[in-house]
Amino acid sequence: MTVSPDRPIIAVAWPRPDYLRAVVRAGGDARVLRPGQDPLPGALDRCDGVLLTGGVDVDPVHYGDSERHHTVEIDSHRDEYEFALTRAALDRDLPLLAICRGVQLLNVAAGGTLVQDIPSSGASPLVHRRPSARVKRADAHHVRVTPKTLLFSLLSKAMSSTGDVVVNSRHHQSVRTIAPGFVTAAAAPDGIVEAIEKPGATFCLGVQWHPENYWRTGEFSGLFEGLVTAAAARRAARHSTATPPSF
Repeated sequence: MTVSPDRPIIAVAWPRPDYLRAVVRAGGDARVLRPGQDPLPGALDRCDGVLLTGGVDVDPVHYGDSERHHTVEIDSHRDEYEFALTRAALDRDLPLLAICRGVQLLNVAAGGTLVQDIPSSGASPLVHRRPSARVKRADAHHVRVTPKTLLFSLLSKAMSSTGDVVVNSRHHQSVRTIAPGFVTAAAAPDGIVEAIEKPGATFCLGVQWHPENYWRTGEFSGLFEGLVTAAAARRAARHSTATPPSF
C-alpha cells in the first residue's frame, strides 16, 4: 500500500482488508506492523495514530484470572506484541481507535478486566455473537451512546433521537471492570459495555462492534474520520516542531 507524505500514518497489526479500506477511505494511510520486522516502541516513531483490530481473545492471565474458560482462544505471541503496542500508544498519547478484541485489549492494558464468556456468565440473554458470522454487516442489536462523550459527537449523524445506533456483533467477551481513567461511551440494552473512551486524551476510543465492515456505506465513518483527523493534527504538530524555521 503506497504511503502519501501528506496523509497521516495509522499503525495497524493483524488487519483484515476492511480495516485498511476504512482507514484509507477516511483519509489516512495504514502501516501494517509485523512483530518480526517492527520492534516496539520504535515502530511508532513515524506513525501518527494506532488502530487495534479484532481477533482471538486476550489471555485471562493478563487481568488476573487464574482459570481460563473453555471457550477462550488465545494467541500469546499476539498478546505480547499488542500489549506493547497499546501501552506505547497510551504513553505517547497517540490517537487510538480500538475495535472488538482491540477494546478488550485496551481496557486490560490500562488496568481493567473482562467477562471471559458472556453466555455462560449469565450476564445477558441478548445474543452478542451472531451465528451468521459470515454476514459481516448483519445488524444484531442497538446500543445507547452516552451523551457528551467523544463517541456521541462522532456518531451524531447515525444516531436516533434517543441516542441509539444499531450495530453488528461478533463477540463473546466484554469489558467487566472499566480501566481507571476511562468511561463508558455506549452500552447494550442488557448493560454490557459496548464502548469505552479516555477523557482528556487526544483521541482514545474503543468499540465492541465492527464498524470497519460498513466502510462502503459509511454508517460508522465518523469513527475512522475522527481517528484520522486527530492523527493528522498530531502529524502537523510533529512536522512543525521537527522543521526549524527558515529566514
